[in-house]
Amino acid sequence: MTSHRRENLGLADAVTLFDPTAVNVQRDPYPSYHWLLRHDPVHRGAHQVWYVSRFADVRAVLGDERFARTGIRRFWTDLVGPGLLSQIVGDIILFQDEPDHGRLRGVVGPAFSPSALRRLEPMIEATVDDLLRPARALGAMDVVADLAYPLALRAVLGLLGLPAGDADAVGCWSRAVGRTLDRGATAEDMRRGHAAIAEFTDYVERALAERRDDGADLLALMLAARRSRLMSRNEIVSTVVTFIFTGHETVASQLGNGLLSLLHHPDQLELVRRRPHLVPQAVEECLRFDPAVQSNTRQLTADVELHGRRLRRDDVVVVLAGAANRDPGRYDRPDEFDIRRDPVPSMSFGAGMRYCLGAYLARLQLRTALGAMATLPDLRLATSPNELAYQPRTMFRGLTRLPVAFTPAG
Repeated sequence: MTSHRRENLGLADAVTLFDPTAVNVQRDPYPSYHWLLRHDPVHRGAHQVWYVSRFADVRAVLGDERFARTGIRRFWTDLVGPGLLSQIVGDIILFQDEPDHGRLRGVVGPAFSPSALRRLEPMIEATVDDLLRPARALGAMDVVADLAYPLALRAVLGLLGLPAGDADAVGCWSRAVGRTLDRGATAEDMRRGHAAIAEFTDYVERALAERRDDGADLLALMLAARRSRLMSRNEIVSTVVTFIFTGHETVASQLGNGLLSLLHHPDQLELVRRRPHLVPQAVEECLRFDPAVQSNTRQLTADVELHGRRLRRDDVVVVLAGAANRDPGRYDRPDEFDIRRDPVPSMSFGAGMRYCLGAYLARLQLRTALGAMATLPDLRLATSPNELAYQPRTMFRGLTRLPVAFTPAG
């Protein structure tokens, strides 16, 4: 939180403004969230942005078509300037409102059903085992680099029907493009994003040229939709870029955040170790307690009143999922990490028509990976908590590294 003067809003001369780009907020946003939840749940913060923090209000905003995504697309494309980056990423499903959002979601939705995704379970289990094998012999690993990112990338490539061997290159392009979507993006981030999208697009175009539309994977499904004129080629490329970025960044970050929560609460980690049937509940608590997706941005298409505050057309509104998940009006003991709490749905995957398509796939990976990590004997953090750093992002929250140690296999 930073202090500014805001006489034009009719508040006190000196008030605390929420700024998600502040270093202290990126390291630990929860003290700021507590302040917002208690004192100013609809808050005019830094950069003249509205921040909505309470669970019921976040859910209401996500379900209200007056809080639109298309305005954010215009803002972002103006920011990055003309070129392939704005053409491709400007068409991603995250930036669409109805009817285009519903049309695209209707095309890709069947690939995300639990029955369709079960085909990936053996691959995910084998991938976790493969990635942990060298670590088990050493008794040490960086969970972010050695498990979280490789697992999440292989899973999303498997969903699309793309080769797992392409993961390193695809991951680099995806992270460079994805960084441009963040409010804290720098000019250098934009330069790298422009360079990466050209290679990324060429890769996807080559994959499309080599593929048929009669397979069971997502790429085949979209090619069939193109033949039926339900998707354009540009929309297919944009959707592939979207799913690769969001599909691996969110899961990789959530895996690191979740394991760190368990390491900070060894009694809870021991519960998971002794009672594997609690793994699904542990995953839900990890998602609630420290979600990878911290916020979502909208722009108003009409004047709206919320908690007595007048929000004007074209105002930018950010809903804070991380704050909503700690709302005492929604959760009992919201700041306690308790994997045995009665499961209450969180805002980590959104709500309504904006509920994350990849939620089932994300949970599948998290359950498999966290369940496997919990079996490692004497699992512990291998550095001081003060040495841990978070990636400089506002929309997503994730560690740069998570070194752990454990007793190596005999």
